[in-house]
Amino acid sequence: MNDRALHHHSRAASADGRQRASSAEPRATRHSGAGQADLRQATVLIAHPKDPQGTTLMQTVRRVVSTVEVVWPVPVLPPLGFDYAIVALDSDVLLSAPWLSGAPPLPIVAVVDGEKGIAPEVLRLSNVQAIVATPCQPAAIAANLTLARSVFSYERRMQNKLAKLEETLHASRQIEQAKLIVMQQRKLRANEAYDYLRRQAMTKQMSVAAISAALVDAYGLID
Repeated sequence: MNDRALHHHSRAASADGRQRASSAEPRATRHSGAGQADLRQATVLIAHPKDPQGTTLMQTVRRVVSTVEVVWPVPVLPPLGFDYAIVALDSDVLLSAPWLSGAPPLPIVAVVDGEKGIAPEVLRLSNVQAIVATPCQPAAIAANLTLARSVFSYERRMQNKLAKLEETLHASRQIEQAKLIVMQQRKLRANEAYDYLRRQAMTKQMSVAAISAALVDAYGLID
């Protein structure tokens, strides 16, 4: 193939590639569509006064998700059986529903009056994952629900990691305490005491951490 023919072939291949690319659905669009479909199946609890603003909010949310339940006042206990909660947040609500400041079992979107706003202290004391100001459009509701889910999932992962780290730290401390007990009781050096614990763990088919915890507990009862 000469240079001229090669150049013509390259241009044709490039044009064909552009045509295929333009006809393919962008990745971002495909993922967005899947997310919107998942959101459509969600169940949302709206805790908002039953006033015109609350009615408008309910109608807007119903354009985004399939199932909406409206309650007021805010439940004292964390709501169960919902994927999200949208809560009209202020200082009185925080006092009446302590779970909003703790570790709620679902993602929470705070809704505030777009003109009045909300005190920064209320936001700081709450544990909401997103915030939306009224009046709002369905796109804003969808975006903030998605954000709330993402932040909620991240917080849960961090909490699980923290719990595992605390568990590991606690086990390490018990192993060190068990080593000291063995060193005192059997007159062994630190490495020998650990080897002793390891042999005991293997014999009893337990972990070193478990055998150490048992020893520390037993020693504590005797002591």
